Amino acid sequence: MLHVDKSCGGLKKVEPVEVSNHHSLRLRRLLSYGGTDQLCSQVTINKLPDEVLLEIFDFYIACPPPYEEDAWHTLVHVCRRWRYAVFGSPHRLNLRLLCMKGRLVKALDIWPELPIVIHVDDHNVCQPPSVTDVISMLKLHDRVCKIFIDDVPNLFLEEIATTSEPFPALIELKLVSSYKADRPILPNSFLGGFVPRLRSLDVSGIPFPGIGKLLLSTHNLVTLSLEFIPRSGYISPESMVTILSGLTRLKSLYFNFQSPEFWAHGAGQRPPALTRVVLPALTNFDFYGNSEYLEDMVSRIDAPLECIAVAFEELVFDIPLLRDFIGRTQILNAPHRADTSFSDFEAIISLFRRKEDVDFEVLYLEILCNPSDSQPSSFARACNLLLPTLPSLEHLGIDGSGGLPLSWQHGVGLTQWMEFLRPFITVKDLVLNEQAVLSVSSALQELVGERRVTEILPALQNIFLEGFQSSSPVPECIAKFIAARELSGRPIIVHHGEKKQ
Repeated sequence: MLHVDKSCGGLKKVEPVEVSNHHSLRLRRLLSYGGTDQLCSQVTINKLPDEVLLEIFDFYIACPPPYEEDAWHTLVHVCRRWRYAVFGSPHRLNLRLLCMKGRLVKALDIWPELPIVIHVDDHNVCQPPSVTDVISMLKLHDRVCKIFIDDVPNLFLEEIATTSEPFPALIELKLVSSYKADRPILPNSFLGGFVPRLRSLDVSGIPFPGIGKLLLSTHNLVTLSLEFIPRSGYISPESMVTILSGLTRLKSLYFNFQSPEFWAHGAGQRPPALTRVVLPALTNFDFYGNSEYLEDMVSRIDAPLECIAVAFEELVFDIPLLRDFIGRTQILNAPHRADTSFSDFEAIISLFRRKEDVDFEVLYLEILCNPSDSQPSSFARACNLLLPTLPSLEHLGIDGSGGLPLSWQHGVGLTQWMEFLRPFITVKDLVLNEQAVLSVSSALQELVGERRVTEILPALQNIFLEGFQSSSPVPECIAKFIAARELSGRPIIVHHGEKKQ
């Protein structure tokens, strides 16, 4: 790299250092406002050596709106020197041809033989290419490196599904459909079953039961997302684990069903697998579906997870295989904060671990609840069975902004909140939003009447009232609890407004 020294009124080479993105911002400003004539009149830019120009181009191409693949077009139209510099370094600048409405097909011979990106998106401000254009591009299968097809009609997808040539250069594939009727099933022959360089695969709303054949051809996959899987795309837990077993570089797995209630098949009665597949790179796992399916699946896997998100469309209490799976990871290694949320139909808990003054979510658990149930009590049973005591936990947030059930408007009873709050024996900070204050504080007031104010949240030191102005009076229920704790020798300070994390 080169450092530009202007102290002598010119440019000279000095020690190699990184070039600041200041040059990239200056370049973008010139391209936006000055046009070609003004740009070429900029002596400083014009005299930069090619090495520095390429470094600036790197910054410019890396983050332009709206498409990274199209940014180089502006550069090659500035002047002949820039055109030579750009086309002379296609790998350095990661040049791509973006397939858009008519333009690329008609002008394909104008540009060098660069890798092709096919982008079809009905929501895009740009016109998507026609089926004919896309099929023409897919015939250049040895050059296609990315395919992004989002929310397009089934007839379009049916044409794409017939593609049976191998795609040796493909690194990203995204196919999304929100059309619920008669979705085409991707056959085993899709893409010739050969994508050796594939790093990211995202299939949403489209059945692909034969995905295993495609994934057997690659060992480079980093991200796998199978979302809103319809019934016709069912993959058994055993088959899913077999598919995953060869993906030793997989870091992120997202997996959910469109109709999770249809997938229960008695996995809860099965003993855990005797041998497990190790996924050595898997750090993020996101699942939405049936608990029995998940139990069967995770009992067959070991992975160094750093974050797991699980959502069940059912009221679940006992999920021992998931508990064992989480216990084999580092997820519960010293989380310091828990955020909980209750609404009419669901209860959520998120655990966070702090690293370098930043909170990272390590666990997200969402469970469906019946409005007639006592959610804190039901959710407490599920959490107590899934999570061990967390001695490092110091911050607890309770949020009711999703709309607390009608029965909560007069406060949930002490027994239910006792069951929920009892495990949080190390919590020092309690954060309540406006919707949660009445319900929680009413329960705390009952502790005052029974002279048990230190039995729940014994380490509590601060209560933060979100949404309350500093001039607002402390709710009477909380004021009585605070006074009782003061007399017990364990004082609590009330803060108005959001707690600073």
